[in-house]
Amino acid sequence: MKATRQNDESPREEASVVFPSAVPIKRLNVLVLAEEICCPVNSGKRMRTWNLLRRLAKRHSISYLCFGRIGDPGVAELAQTGIQVYLVHPNHDRRRWSLFWGLIVNLFSPNPYSADKHYSGRFRRKLTELLGSQRFDVVHFEGTHCARYLSSIENVPRVIGTHNIESQIWFRRAQQSQSWVRRVFFRSQAIKMSRFERRALLQAEAATAVTAQDAQQMRSWGVSEITVVSNGADLEAYQRLAPATEPSELLFLASLDWFPNLDALAFFLREILPRILALEPKAILRIVGRRPSKALRKLVAVNQHTELVGEVQDVRPYLARAEVVVVPLRIAGGSRLKILEALAAGKAVVSTSIGAEGLELTPGEHFEAVDTPLQFAQRTAALLSNPAMRHRLGENGRRLVTERYGWDGIVPALETAWFKAINPNSTENSVSSDEPAQSSARYHASKIGGAKS
Repeated sequence: MKATRQNDESPREEASVVFPSAVPIKRLNVLVLAEEICCPVNSGKRMRTWNLLRRLAKRHSISYLCFGRIGDPGVAELAQTGIQVYLVHPNHDRRRWSLFWGLIVNLFSPNPYSADKHYSGRFRRKLTELLGSQRFDVVHFEGTHCARYLSSIENVPRVIGTHNIESQIWFRRAQQSQSWVRRVFFRSQAIKMSRFERRALLQAEAATAVTAQDAQQMRSWGVSEITVVSNGADLEAYQRLAPATEPSELLFLASLDWFPNLDALAFFLREILPRILALEPKAILRIVGRRPSKALRKLVAVNQHTELVGEVQDVRPYLARAEVVVVPLRIAGGSRLKILEALAAGKAVVSTSIGAEGLELTPGEHFEAVDTPLQFAQRTAALLSNPAMRHRLGENGRRLVTERYGWDGIVPALETAWFKAINPNSTENSVSSDEPAQSSARYHASKIGGAKS
């Protein structure tokens, strides 16, 4: 996720973004490079990719090159939006010895392990084949991990669409590690990733950042052509959720195969939930997310106040029944789609400062921000016992997300970034890199005669 309709298939309603035809804008032929098919939409990263590209496919011709297997149902879902999918068979070996050997080999590589892991000679050859057989106006890298293929592209503008500052996550993981071996390893990966990110972003013609903070970090590296394309929420999907039906129910919503989320959950179960139960003995935590491990199932099974739901087709019923959504993250980057989803559903949210990082939210008005286990427990318990407070936060949060974080208002900012890469000196299809996505969308709408979100 990464952020997160973290755990379900998003509603497949028709994208409603409107691009008026009164003033024609060039239709681009765009090649998107990604590490995986973005369907089903069961993680924050996939949600972002799906919501941006399916809307832009109404406006431009989009080809999508990624790792995947023939017969994957996600291919058909993308094809229904008009996106042409090209697959390269993945070469990842999930056996433990293979992972260990990969880490050993990476000690002698200048690149971080995550970048080397996603590099494939087959992928590079397919990319070269596509570039030789078709004319593309721009190549979009969906995530920094794909940036090892930058050097394979000549004479076509390149845009790196970042999901966060990857090195920041590695540095924070090093800080939270208990053993010195892990701290050394994760810090070395963070340093490699920082160098890799900077080198890649400086090499590309343009980049997108999820938050203003990420954009500022990129500028400190010398990157000049940046557009903020924030995360968003599907407003229509959440506007009619019923009020909570289960008293004292908490919801943890996240991809359960991503370490920062597992760290957050373990932290909550160990340090926060017992304090909540001391104040609200009937409280129960439901955990919804994809790919829970056997170890996690065993951990949750011994606690009568927790229930592991796992992966579901639709998270909305679980959001509807919850009174409070908890986001106890200690390691993160970018911004959290799970918070935007919860706010779009009108739910009260309690989060750490890191969890809410990058979102234009005011603590106490749109959500509760806490950074110690005791504070987290006290605020959560107070919300469980105060329906009026929950309602106020939920209404304020829903209003903010509606005004600033609807996908339809965010999409034109990515289109702006593509045009910037093609013609950096033109003002026809670009805005200042300091403007957030919503401002970018408003500017772009004025250029083409207005856009509806």
